[in-house]
Amino acid sequence: MDKKLIAIDLDGTLLNSDGIVSDATKLHLQKLKEKGHIITIATGRILNRALVGTDGAEFANYIVSDAGAAVFKNDGINKEWKEVYTQALSKDIVENIASYYDKGKFMTINICDRNNIHHYDQTVNITEFLENINEIIHVSVSFINNEFVEEYLKIFTKKFPMLKVEIMQDSFGEVKWLEIAQKGVEKYKGIVEVAKLEGILNGKICFIDFGIVGILNENIIAFGDGLNDVEMLKKCGIGVAMQNALPKVKEKADYITFRTNNENGVVEFLKEYLVDI
Repeated sequence: MDKKLIAIDLDGTLLNSDGIVSDATKLHLQKLKEKGHIITIATGRILNRALVGTDGAEFANYIVSDAGAAVFKNDGINKEWKEVYTQALSKDIVENIASYYDKGKFMTINICDRNNIHHYDQTVNITEFLENINEIIHVSVSFINNEFVEEYLKIFTKKFPMLKVEIMQDSFGEVKWLEIAQKGVEKYKGIVEVAKLEGILNGKICFIDFGIVGILNENIIAFGDGLNDVEMLKKCGIGVAMQNALPKVKEKADYITFRTNNENGVVEFLKEYLVDI
């Protein structure tokens, strides 16, 4: 059987409603890893938070974190994760973003490095605040009220054309915020980096105007449930939406799992359809 790259979102996909990976799922993914398949977590979380609820993600070969802004490889020896790819933000850009802070509208600016989320609320000078942060991978901006999200999406998109600025929301659509990263950062591009390292692409990738528009390789499988997973599901070889995914996500997927994230939906799909576990 050909080596497969299996990319899996965390929240609402691999993690159940208790925020953990079930023992059954961990066991099956570990078996796949031992058979030579490449298990890759693809998440919007920073590295440290990706490891929460997964027992250190020892069943995984790679973690694509920060929605594709960074990729880490499991060294397999010291339980350490080595950074193999990153698209960091400069401190100058982050300072410019912070200059728009408005106490009447902003709740906090969350500045994320590989291990921590630093909450900036204008109580200290931004330059001093950034001094002890080595590498900024992405920034999120939360607001007092959702009505300000669209306003600042327009402002930041116009003022920072070199950045990717998008609206995110929780599973219930009740809370919205802005995620800011280098333009071009996508989960599927992080997956491409993993595929390159593992020799899985074999040239089966489609480019238009120097941008990746799709991975033409059925040995690359992606699972997700949220709106931030849509591009990954559309552009990876096989896109699988969870049974509990949003309707818009299901519309873009090649397959839909029969079971939810609370019923080991990912591995049950793999066992029945794609991989002999």
